[in-house]
Amino acid sequence: MILNIVEQYWSSAVMRLQAEVDGFNKLIGHAGEQGRENELSLARLLENLIPRRLGIGSGVVIDSKNGRSKQSDIIIYDLADQPTLMAQSSQVLFPIEVVHAVIEVKTNLTADELEDCAKKKRSIDTLVPASNNHSPHFSVLAYDAWASPDTVAKHLRGVTEAERPDSICILNPGLIGGPDESSPGVFNLGLVPLHQRADDGSRMAETWVSTVKPPPNASIMEFGSSYPVTKIKNHGFIAGEPGRSLLLFCDSILRALALQGVIPAPALTNYLTRTARETLSIQDSPGKKD
Repeated sequence: MILNIVEQYWSSAVMRLQAEVDGFNKLIGHAGEQGRENELSLARLLENLIPRRLGIGSGVVIDSKNGRSKQSDIIIYDLADQPTLMAQSSQVLFPIEVVHAVIEVKTNLTADELEDCAKKKRSIDTLVPASNNHSPHFSVLAYDAWASPDTVAKHLRGVTEAERPDSICILNPGLIGGPDESSPGVFNLGLVPLHQRADDGSRMAETWVSTVKPPPNASIMEFGSSYPVTKIKNHGFIAGEPGRSLLLFCDSILRALALQGVIPAPALTNYLTRTARETLSIQDSPGKKD
């Protein structure tokens, strides 16, 4: 039952996150202010997820050869080093040697925003560390997207391999993506579908909540909560699970930090079963298990 507790916690966490952002966006019309609040909402969530010796900030990543990245929304860095010494103005500078992950946050992910993310990743990857040779893990979290999952997948496949994000999550309708570790050059994007539940409340593998036609407001009530519904080729209208997509997204960041040797293997990974990792691939439509 521990797994159910973990998943239930994250489902409620993303509901609180989305409610907070929705409320703020209704009150403030300025797009820049909306985006900043979305960044802060995610940063507050991540602060409770990563080890205390790592910090979360925003600013520009630099190297010793006077290279600099574009402005980055969320930067995960090593607090044991000296980045805070460069925070003497509103523009915070982070030496590349202490930066472990960068996350771009988008309120609404458009084709232009995808291009912006590609430019930001390129600006970071061109930096030259003096004491190590790692590139920070580059991720994108969007609250919504401008087009259908098929269109988003098409645009991601059109981005060069070097400029694609290492992981991406779109909370509405619940998409998760990243490079295919078994097939170099292939980028997987999948819907994180809402599982049907057994009598005891457990998830039923490869069995999704679906509808024959699109429901009003593109959402459906199940298990006491509202879930977005989107059309998936060869599957019809499937309910997505934003809470689980955020859970898998955070797990991918933690695993990337562990591969860099920054943190131990994350305990969270042990609680994600094969069923909890199931997605519906946007590319070829069969269920995909990580």
